[in-house]
Amino acid sequence: MVEVISVESQRGRYKIALDNGERYTLTRALYQERPVQPGEEIDEKEYAQWVLLRQYRSALERAVAMLAARACSRGEISRKLKNAGYAQNTVEMVLYKLEKHQLLDDRAFAEQWARYRSGQKYGPRRIAQELRQKGVSAEETEAAMEQTDEEAQSEQALALARKGFARRRPEEDARKTFQRVAMGIVRRGYDWDIARDACEQVMSELQIDD
Repeated sequence: MVEVISVESQRGRYKIALDNGERYTLTRALYQERPVQPGEEIDEKEYAQWVLLRQYRSALERAVAMLAARACSRGEISRKLKNAGYAQNTVEMVLYKLEKHQLLDDRAFAEQWARYRSGQKYGPRRIAQELRQKGVSAEETEAAMEQTDEEAQSEQALALARKGFARRRPEEDARKTFQRVAMGIVRRGYDWDIARDACEQVMSELQIDD
């Protein structure tokens, strides 16, 4: 048995804290179906099962709707469901169901995201950072990054450099243009060496002396 430490009503939801560290967020309707009060002792295992049975279907439907809109990582689904107030065991059950039916695959997601962002001329460092922010593991991120084409990176950086130099004002110092364009390429996730080489090639093409 565990004790209910607190019950707080916030924006139509009830946040329940137990003395074993567990937290639950319930809709008003669900809380009213089985209200608990601070100081009350409950069977936490049985209560968790009760919450799961009532939350699972709507949580699964929400997750499937997210995946229907676009590909998502495991971390994104988990974060969205938790933010929506679903209990941890509900979220874990949904993730298990999605993975079992091959609707959720972080490796495939990471590879797809890397191709998509690379096509938008973002470099590997930026893409890897985005994947980590989406909750993709370091292992899956690294595997996706191994699929990136170094030659394609150089070509994309070169295209960015040409675009950057095309915006150069006549009075702008060549070295200042070089730094501005190169740093812009680096901010998009490319290594400095690739950005530098791209800028040097464009300066040669345009016959700009530094």
